[in-house]
Amino acid sequence: MSALIQLFRPESLVLVLWALQLTRLAWGVPWLDDVGAALAALFLLRVCVRLRRPTVILCTALIFLAAVLILAYGGVAAVLAGFRTTPLFTAFFGTIVLLRVTADQLQQIVNARELFERLKPEQRLGGFLVGTHVLAAVLGPGAYAITAPIVGRSKVEAEHLAAMRACHRGGGLAGLWSPFWIAMALSSQYVPGVPLWQIMALGLSMAALALTGSHLLFSRERGLGLLWRALRSLQPIVPPVALCVVVVALLSGATVLSTLEALIVGVPALCLLTLLAKGRRALGRTLALTYRGSADIGNEVAILTLSLALGGVVRHVFAQTGITEWIGGLDLPAMAVIALVIGGVTVGSLMGVHQIVSLTFLLTVLSSLPVRVAGVVLIESALVSWSCSSMVGLSAIMVATASSMFRVPPERVILGPNLAFVALLAAAAILVLTGVNALLG
Repeated sequence: MSALIQLFRPESLVLVLWALQLTRLAWGVPWLDDVGAALAALFLLRVCVRLRRPTVILCTALIFLAAVLILAYGGVAAVLAGFRTTPLFTAFFGTIVLLRVTADQLQQIVNARELFERLKPEQRLGGFLVGTHVLAAVLGPGAYAITAPIVGRSKVEAEHLAAMRACHRGGGLAGLWSPFWIAMALSSQYVPGVPLWQIMALGLSMAALALTGSHLLFSRERGLGLLWRALRSLQPIVPPVALCVVVVALLSGATVLSTLEALIVGVPALCLLTLLAKGRRALGRTLALTYRGSADIGNEVAILTLSLALGGVVRHVFAQTGITEWIGGLDLPAMAVIALVIGGVTVGSLMGVHQIVSLTFLLTVLSSLPVRVAGVVLIESALVSWSCSSMVGLSAIMVATASSMFRVPPERVILGPNLAFVALLAAAAILVLTGVNALLG
């Protein structure tokens, strides 16, 4: 009996869904999709009592809206299609947990605090900006666990806020190119077939411009040489991040695996090889922490699964009612589509709409239309919208984490310089991506 109870714990179900997805990738048995959908439903039922209150409210709204649309127009099969993708995204979240726990074992990451502390006063804001950016590419909000204790030592509130905002801008901008963020995983599912190297090349270029712009706008010492020296002083943390990214890029480019599939295959193998070199104790500790940490991904999996299910229902409704055909008949110019994605998700996040919901809805609609936007540009538009939302979204986990770890009210994180920066970033990104799309067209 105790073994059965243990099997139905949330973390155990995560491992089952994770293993199911790896099995599906290895053998491609069709009926595994239906098994995965059933296990996904069981997992959501199991974690529903442990979800955060905002997540419960959001999920209830998603279920209610989907139910109303299904009663009016049908589309139950679309809901099942959404649940069939849950094992894939559960494996993604589990992989990210494993990656973060493994990173804690790396000496380069452990020494990151010392690297930040050695920065000269005139390099500190630039160091926080680029250092948090590099760390957040792999650790996401976990990067704040390294920078926040150092920022917290400042006694002057203005300096504390400036450092916090630099960290938050740098961390949020990692979403422009990192394959370890859910934005990349979600976008590549709706816009398949775009090589990861193309997305990363465009995203890294935009991130470099955005980081430079942030430094010039908000640092007291604005020389670009200071930014470069800050980056060089933090170079020990770059190789492990680069290695993870290169492994995923090579796998997705050299095999039939999608970006998301390459990540959930390549990164765990890389983590295990790294830990084996450190001995059994490190391996056992990491696996135990990963198992316990996987219980905390229920909120993200619930929102994503229900958003995908609702997105499928919306696509069905739009097709049934002719809305898809009507939108397609508008023949929206590329700039309008790019602005719709970036502006829609960002403004929605400011109003409290979770970016998973708004981005899923927009990608569901746009992926059904013959839009005049290149795939790589559409994906990068989605990544820009996610980065902007991560910096100013009321429901964004990056904002919540920054508020908690830096001990600053959410409004101090969102409003002021960061909100102004996001407005400039969104406007500049729309112009740049429109230009890139014209060159590709």
